[in-house]
Amino acid sequence: MYRLLAIDLDGTLLTPQRTITPRTYVALRQAVAGGIKLVIATGQTLAVLRAVCAALPLNVPQIIYNGAIIADIQNGTTVYEQLVPAEHILSTLALLRRMHLHRVYHTHQRVYVDEGTPTARNWYRPPVPPVIEVPEVESLYPQPCIKLVGVGDAATLREKREELERTLAGQLYVTQASRHLLEFLHPQVSKGNALITLARLLAVRPEEVAAIGDNHNDIGMLQFAGLGIAMGNAHEEVKAAADHVTSSNAEEGVARAIEEKILPFLPQ
Repeated sequence: MYRLLAIDLDGTLLTPQRTITPRTYVALRQAVAGGIKLVIATGQTLAVLRAVCAALPLNVPQIIYNGAIIADIQNGTTVYEQLVPAEHILSTLALLRRMHLHRVYHTHQRVYVDEGTPTARNWYRPPVPPVIEVPEVESLYPQPCIKLVGVGDAATLREKREELERTLAGQLYVTQASRHLLEFLHPQVSKGNALITLARLLAVRPEEVAAIGDNHNDIGMLQFAGLGIAMGNAHEEVKAAADHVTSSNAEEGVARAIEEKILPFLPQ
């Protein structure tokens, strides 16, 4: 029986129109009513999670910033946190510039981007605070940094990710959060490690965990979970790491996965 369900947000729980369907709400509420602890594991901020998931029955601390922070969504209390090591911030920003990637600097208060970062002004809608454009994100240093992000062309980003993983090995955790975004975090940070930490805090065994995701940054939690489910719209490397593949986020894949793989095995 599963006791903890971790679900990625963008590309997984959210449809391409960034909504949660009525069928998905019903499946999630049934799962929680049956005893499931529900966790959204996202690279997004706490403000985004509160705005998008306000109607979800989130009954335990949530994983945000790709695992850099575990926080109580109700009161904002931080349960766990690991920031980017200060000694690697400026060198990583310089490296991203050399690789022709736009840079993003996440502080506890706001998100800052290089001027001219594509579509950055449209990333967040009220009530989520908009990003702040600055001439050089290096100007934020030495403010504490939760994560750095590189924004680039989807056609070349996976190749650049592999190069950056080699270059920054042992210094930072490098992951791809979407077709256009690479993220750089403390070397011990990942969604998978955060899920391991949360499961321990909740006294839940790995075999009692189910996880659903669609991108490279979800692989760790799919591998840790007793049941790892990849979305139909996931990249092939994610599907290869999963135990099961559901339908896409345009076809209510999360609802289908819960209905088929979670609800039948809950106490009646």
